Amino acid sequence: MIPDNFLVKSFKPIRLTVNNIGPFRDEPVSFDFTDNQGQPCNFFLLMSKNGRGKTTLLEVMTVLFNTLSSREMDSFGHEDLDSGKSGSWAQLDIFIQAKYNGSDISAGLSLLAGTFKSPPFHSDEDPFDGIELRSKHFHGFRRRTSGRLERIEKSDEFLEDLFAAINLFNGNPPAGFEEETLSFPTMLYFSAYRDIKAIHGTQRAVLQPSDWGYNILHCFVEEGIEWDRSLDNMLVWMKWLDDGRFERAVEIINKRVFEGSTKFLKDIRKQPPEAIVLNDGEEHRLDRLSSGEKSLVQLFLRIGSHMTLNTILLIDELEVHLHPNMQHRLLKLLKQLAIDNPGLTIISTTHSREILRAFAHEIEEKGLIKGGHIITEDFSVSE
Repeated sequence: MIPDNFLVKSFKPIRLTVNNIGPFRDEPVSFDFTDNQGQPCNFFLLMSKNGRGKTTLLEVMTVLFNTLSSREMDSFGHEDLDSGKSGSWAQLDIFIQAKYNGSDISAGLSLLAGTFKSPPFHSDEDPFDGIELRSKHFHGFRRRTSGRLERIEKSDEFLEDLFAAINLFNGNPPAGFEEETLSFPTMLYFSAYRDIKAIHGTQRAVLQPSDWGYNILHCFVEEGIEWDRSLDNMLVWMKWLDDGRFERAVEIINKRVFEGSTKFLKDIRKQPPEAIVLNDGEEHRLDRLSSGEKSLVQLFLRIGSHMTLNTILLIDELEVHLHPNMQHRLLKLLKQLAIDNPGLTIISTTHSREILRAFAHEIEEKGLIKGGHIITEDFSVSE
């Protein structure tokens, strides 16, 4: 595959459907990521009280998206989908615009996982209804009665070329910090646990971070204490590259996280190698920041390092560890990020009424296509 023959212009999720997964039982439940005009949203909010499946939905999306990197799978890595329960399945529908083999195309892609006999959707439930498409494609894995996972639609030329291109660029180092030029899609998932822990041990070398480079999926479940996966190592690595991305990262973090305070990210200490935060003349490590500051630093350093031109950003519990003023700041920053990056789609969960009010779903904002669902007590969905 010649990269110039496959340029992804847009890669937008438009619907997620789950059945017999987590609290979503008895019948399929769908979440439509489009606005009232049928346009894909670039900022979408899922709201409910705790225990109603918000996190489950994000986790299922990561499972489905990860199938794009695989022609074979042994398991989904999700308890319900791996259980083999009859009727336990999920489907993520994506609208793709691309330049493919010299032509501009619009295509629908449905990613599937679970236990089913044929693709679950029927023509009268077409998620692409109203969208002019050149072609529709299905990819995913069904669980056989033996427990084996079987890939569906093995002879699709468009999908084979997409897989080949994704694998070709797998591990490709990022071009810069929030300056990516790669058009292929990626999904960045942030769990509600966005702590930054102290690094134990003294074995710290200038190492390329273990998750550096392009991947179809990056999951940031919890910051570990391993050096090669730490934010300190990421900053040390960017400083060592000496190509301007470290300075850009520092500028962005100081503006987004520390503006208006006495703190700022200063530089890298040589021994031991780690980031230096200055506060009223005193030096601190990243793990000494407040919980809210650590959450924001974690988000914006990872996003800036891993985003591509077509990124789906999943953030669980947007408001976690944040005071109301910081909640407003984060929401404002994410809105601007979506405006500045047309290929970015943000899907976040919350149970904060403060976030819901500030999101202002009913108010039009230039450059934003907003949407949202509230999951009610009976696990039905309302806009």
